[in-house]
Amino acid sequence: MQYDAEPVRQSFLSWMFSALGVQYTLLLPLAAIVCFGLVLLIVLRGKGPLAAAALVLIVHVPLLIGIYAALEGMLASYTVIAASSSTPKPADVATGVSTALVAPLVAMLLMVPSYATAAIGALVRALRDDDARTAK
Repeated sequence: MQYDAEPVRQSFLSWMFSALGVQYTLLLPLAAIVCFGLVLLIVLRGKGPLAAAALVLIVHVPLLIGIYAALEGMLASYTVIAASSSTPKPADVATGVSTALVAPLVAMLLMVPSYATAAIGALVRALRDDDARTAK
């Protein structure tokens, strides 16, 4: 079987946007910005052991959204396969698979600033508390 059609060329960035779709292109960065703001607020103003627990919960929200998008993409792919009476076109299945692969990757990349802020803030807080204990 030979294919005469020329493959469609598009940039990596446009492919990522099309793989994520409008909802995750907007939702993932928005969740990352909100989580970063909350992490920064907790690092600067949070007190007590609940601050660390809050950081653990908040930092991973973009990743949870990315995992949800991955599940949604895989369900879309399997729906195309299940609904087809014959072998489905690879392009139809690839749309769901690309969402399933790209969304967690983007979510992890967007989670890095919040994670780094939480880790550095917790380290600075621990060192500051340790210095305050030894000074007493």
